[in-house]
Amino acid sequence: MRAVVIEVRTEKFQKTKIQELKELARSAGYDVVKEIVQKRWKPDPAYLIGKGKLKELKSFVEKESIDIIIFSNNLKANQVFRIRKELGWNIDVIDRNILILKIFEERSRTAEAKMQIELARLHYMLPWVREYLRFRDLYGEQVGWGALGEYLHKVYEQHITKRIKLLERKLEKVRMRNFERIVKRREYGLPEVVLTGYTQAGKTELFNKLTCETKPVGLGPFTTLSTCSRRLSMISNYRNEIVVVDSIGFIEDMHPIILNAFYTTLNELALSDLIVLVVDGAEEINEIKRKINVSHEIISKIAPSVELIIALNKIDRIKYEDIERVVKVVKEVFPYTDVIPISAKKSINLDTLVEKIIEKINKLQYKV
Repeated sequence: MRAVVIEVRTEKFQKTKIQELKELARSAGYDVVKEIVQKRWKPDPAYLIGKGKLKELKSFVEKESIDIIIFSNNLKANQVFRIRKELGWNIDVIDRNILILKIFEERSRTAEAKMQIELARLHYMLPWVREYLRFRDLYGEQVGWGALGEYLHKVYEQHITKRIKLLERKLEKVRMRNFERIVKRREYGLPEVVLTGYTQAGKTELFNKLTCETKPVGLGPFTTLSTCSRRLSMISNYRNEIVVVDSIGFIEDMHPIILNAFYTTLNELALSDLIVLVVDGAEEINEIKRKINVSHEIISKIAPSVELIIALNKIDRIKYEDIERVVKVVKEVFPYTDVIPISAKKSINLDTLVEKIIEKINKLQYKV
């Protein structure tokens, strides 16, 4: 499907996410044929973009046979349907949050992940459903018991509300089981180390090397959507075991509804004994700064008191003299945290990382 990606930037909105949006769109299978960035004092309340830009977009959509418009900004339900009314009802219009949920949906494998994604979609889409029915009423549908009027609106809303409550009850049971599992691990003296970080930092590749697993990698953003736990295989000379957990990746400005739905997954950080934050050291300095700040913000909210190690990954792709410069950038955000340069792909410095993990666990009075 052919797509156009759009971002509206205001005076206060300094950082652009258009490149990340393009990557997400391509990861979801869309062919991105055009990107549009509009600078405005404030977003247009009716269309988000200006009316002049909307006319240009309509002309381009008709000429290039575009199937979908994807906005980097959060869209209100009424904005979505006003834009579709102008462009044509056959043109799909979504925002970044819906795109992320679509990727989640395509890549979910476990029952838990599927429930979390469905819950997020229902919460996020409920206002859109209401607005869709209202617009169908305004633009030609008959109001009454036999058409898309108030009665059908209530049926939809009641159905969605019941489904949300059911999913929340099921996920609450999952959370309790996870909590009980972690308590049992601690009773048996099995500390838990969670690998986390910005999406595509290389967490799963590192997880595979540390645990001798074969989880799929290189599938684009959000390859991992639910936690996976295995025992650390690189400490065979030690008496006890350490459990390593691969968790979902971070992304900037994830909608609170999506974060809430993934509470079970993210809560693994707060319940862990040690967090290993994986950072892609091969990116441009500005991208590293942005992503390390996002990671710091999320960890500070979810697991502020948990011990932390930073694994600066992909050092095989940068020059030796640049490693120190990247470490310095990371230290600006995490000044008191150990930074271990590694390459999960080339197995560089993994022994050093494991030694640091064991050292941290020992300080927590585990006999490893």
